[in-house]
Amino acid sequence: MYSCHTFLQGPGKCLVFRFISIILYYLKKDSQETIPETESLAGGSQDLFLNPPASVRNDRTDEIIRKLDKLTGDVALLRREVAELRGKSPASAKAFNINTASCKRRFNLYLRSRFSCRPWLEVKSDDFKNEVHTCLAMDDMRTNPAAFQGMVSHSLHKFTELRNQFRRKILADKQSIPCKGLGELCYDIFHSYSKADECTLSQERMHATILLRHFLHKKRYFNDGTSASFWAEFRSFWEEIEKDGRPQKWERLEEIDKRRTERARENSGNTEE
Repeated sequence: MYSCHTFLQGPGKCLVFRFISIILYYLKKDSQETIPETESLAGGSQDLFLNPPASVRNDRTDEIIRKLDKLTGDVALLRREVAELRGKSPASAKAFNINTASCKRRFNLYLRSRFSCRPWLEVKSDDFKNEVHTCLAMDDMRTNPAAFQGMVSHSLHKFTELRNQFRRKILADKQSIPCKGLGELCYDIFHSYSKADECTLSQERMHATILLRHFLHKKRYFNDGTSASFWAEFRSFWEEIEKDGRPQKWERLEEIDKRRTERARENSGNTEE
């Protein structure tokens, strides 16, 4: 709650001093203007002092009304500024917590789905921003910048967690990965990340599967296991392929993947014999 004490200790102190200064300014100015007029009237008769002419009374009344009108306007402006400051104050902002937000389950499912298409978060993408705004609207937080940043922080943490889990899964299955068909492998490693209304064998996930197996073969991870720099190296490889603008790039990579799978199956069969 934004208390008066907190307000006066913060930005409200300057506004209060400003308000007091306005009042003192008009009181001082009014007293300075009244003294000469009083002395002038005192120089005449007692009746003139007690009963100034109507023109004098009207002029003074009009001037006071004008000053009061201006003072009223200044007070209204001051109130608006106070309201703005209260609205911008972190103390008055509704606290956001993803763990208690109604959008938590929906957003986590979205993050898992995006991870299976590209295991690094794209915070600046329109897709991510739109999903965050949609989720925040569910909790009436769409215009809260602190809530948006909280969603970004949660997303980054979640992607790190998902990468760690995925790496352990790859290590556990590294003996069978070379022999599986592309569609079978894609389904096995990404089905648990897909949303219920999504097709696991989407183009994005199939491409991710091709890149993963191609990278594992290139780095000999099937034989040696993964290193601490696995994700940094995989990202560098992924982005290198993304930048490759040659036509039919994916068709060629899929053909290479198919030939390697066939050889892996043959080697596996020979080993069993």
